[in-house]
Amino acid sequence: MSRNSLEKVLYDLSTSGANKKAFSAEPEKFLSRYQLTEEERALITGYKVREIADRGVNTMLTWGFWLQSGRAQRDYMKIMKREEA
Repeated sequence: MSRNSLEKVLYDLSTSGANKKAFSAEPEKFLSRYQLTEEERALITGYKVREIADRGVNTMLTWGFWLQSGRAQRDYMKIMKREEA
């Protein structure tokens, strides 16, 4: 597990429009810049914010990542509370 790498990815996506565009266009190519396992890549591309947070990633980063993708805050809260989204 590389919590720091996961946090770096989410920070970069939440703070840069260019990174958001690159990720949206070619997620795997964008993620290749980071030292991530295949499982970690799948968590990011699948927007598995609860599982990412369970790995120790700061929840402000998971929240920003979720919101920057255009997903609803109420769905984020349900997921984080382990309810249906």
